[in-house]
Amino acid sequence: MRPSIESPLAQWLAYIEAIHPQEIELGLARLSDVAARLLQRGRPPFVFTVAGTNGKGTTVAALAALSRAAGQSVGCYSSPHLFYFNERIQINHQPISDDLLVQALSAVDSSRGETSLSYFEFTTLAAFWLFEQAELTVWVLEVGLGGRLDAVNIIDPDIAIITNIGLDHQNFLGPDLASIGREKAGICRAQRPVVFGSDNLPDTLYAQVEHLGAKPYQLGHSHQVFGDRLLWQGGELDAGQISIPRANAVTALQAFSLSPFVVTPEQAEVSLASVQLPGRMQQRVYKGRTMILDVGHNPHAAAYIASQLGQQKFHLIIGMVQDKDVNGFCSALVEVAQSFNFITLGGPRGCTADELAIRSGQSDSRQFASLPLALAQLDRDCPGEPVFVGGSFYTVSAALTLLES
Repeated sequence: MRPSIESPLAQWLAYIEAIHPQEIELGLARLSDVAARLLQRGRPPFVFTVAGTNGKGTTVAALAALSRAAGQSVGCYSSPHLFYFNERIQINHQPISDDLLVQALSAVDSSRGETSLSYFEFTTLAAFWLFEQAELTVWVLEVGLGGRLDAVNIIDPDIAIITNIGLDHQNFLGPDLASIGREKAGICRAQRPVVFGSDNLPDTLYAQVEHLGAKPYQLGHSHQVFGDRLLWQGGELDAGQISIPRANAVTALQAFSLSPFVVTPEQAEVSLASVQLPGRMQQRVYKGRTMILDVGHNPHAAAYIASQLGQQKFHLIIGMVQDKDVNGFCSALVEVAQSFNFITLGGPRGCTADELAIRSGQSDSRQFASLPLALAQLDRDCPGEPVFVGGSFYTVSAALTLLES
């Protein structure tokens, strides 16, 4: 039964999850038809669209912070969330309220008629409706999956950003980096900039960008990290106070420099230093031990995590969902592992601890039914020794909830 405008947000989210049989359905035709009926104010004023395998969230947050420093009103759309859905849609750094989100979902439902929309498509249109209603001057959109056929790609970006490319979601994007590169390039537009956040990208990406007629800006050429300095066309600053990955920070600075908005280097440094996303190499102290938490869930992310953990060994607590490369993820962390401790994630997509142990090839690992049980065992066996928790947004969310309580 369709909820009403008076229904709670939880009822609306359950409704949109139930009405479409597939969690993911790539393609833009259905979505574009509904958007044409829903959105009434024409093209948004200015749009940054961010794609990539990893680093999208921090790049989105950096672009939003820079835009706010330039005096703009900013809407951010990203996914997934850590704790509650409203985190995905933010206006001027504030998650949208339940009441406004219900209004948006109701507007989308009224506009779609008999058209079936996936959960992600439905909520993407809700975000666009909210940004339009608020008359924001800048939209910063994170691609959910791929690029070419992702829901956010119905909006033409003024500037596209591709952070990096690794293996993930191969069942939707193709079996190799070449295929994935072509899909990510689909957010580019002719005669408009595309800014790269990595100097290690597949040739197919460059070929597709050239085919589409976009203007590329490459890490290592137009912008680069040089020691503690971030350099981009038109500026440079000291990265010492910036906690997000420097490649993401300088990529955001390069992209922002191509927009009509202006900040001083001092404003840029202050705004980027303020960007702190929960669950991204986040450090906490729990019962006298250091804990590092990160939501990365593919081999590319694991390699970055390992590089950041350095020479110290960690007890790894890993929980993952079914469609991830468990072996690739864990293999990238072997050098920093004091021990592997797998936990079961609930829900239809969650992997059991036993399955993670088998798929990872870590025969001497330990398996637990939950995160608290894993931590309790580590408290008994090796109190005070450092722990890393990761493998999924769900895992990190559970850990942060536990730590807060």
